[in-house]
Amino acid sequence: MNTPKRHHFVPQMLLRRFCDQTGRLWYYNKKAPHIGVASGAPQALFFEKHFYTVEENGVRDTSLETYFSRLEGQANTVIEKICTAGRAGRQPKLTISEKRVWDLFLYFQWKRTPDSISAKMSFTDFEESLAESVSKFEQRFRPLTDDERRRILSESGKKRLRENARVKATADPGTAIQDVLSNMGIAIAVIRKPNKSFVIGSKTVVKLTPPGESRLGEPGVEVWLPIAPDVAVCVVPQRGHEIVMTLDNDRWLRSLNAAILQESTVIAGRSEALIQSLVCAR
Repeated sequence: MNTPKRHHFVPQMLLRRFCDQTGRLWYYNKKAPHIGVASGAPQALFFEKHFYTVEENGVRDTSLETYFSRLEGQANTVIEKICTAGRAGRQPKLTISEKRVWDLFLYFQWKRTPDSISAKMSFTDFEESLAESVSKFEQRFRPLTDDERRRILSESGKKRLRENARVKATADPGTAIQDVLSNMGIAIAVIRKPNKSFVIGSKTVVKLTPPGESRLGEPGVEVWLPIAPDVAVCVVPQRGHEIVMTLDNDRWLRSLNAAILQESTVIAGRSEALIQSLVCAR
């Protein structure tokens, strides 16, 4: 069986919901500003090769990518239920198992993208941690051999160790955060105006915070995940609550889309004009 090399950190099932009528996305990449706003297929965007692969002793472990693929399949059904109910002005009435899937999907989508990881992982911290680990090993056991030192402390060795550490940290289930999410409800914001829409970014989940407060569950702290051009979901601090609301505040919508652009390397959506206007307003 062929193992996929392209690991999409924004699931294709989510990207497909943001496509235009031709099945393509309009996107902008801050790392390639010379391209401008361009059109691309979902499978060609928001991925890195072997991004969730651990490689040790020449053996590649792709179990995290397999896990994410399975979770995305379950989440796709839940997201479709949320979108259908929200557009009809109804609560989705998620079951306990569906809410658990949603919480898992939100949690991992919050932490699994390169933009989310780069905000938390410092190269300097990694270098210091590696040096400390080597020192402790040598003090407790024995000095490293020349071959071991070359494999571990060479640039390629350090890169491999850092990538493995990143993947293993991404796989951490975050039990404490999931406990918080399980005790919270959701708000579903639906856009009714056909000429307005959400965008999706490489920093998929965006947290909006008032000055001086950033903890999930505190008043004014909002965590948003757009799941379709006309539907976004927010965490609310009431267990079991499902709030459906029509989003008719154009200024707030613009500020959310701008926040997604600010925190993301790449943004995409169904409207070329929207992506262009956000980029030009930077």
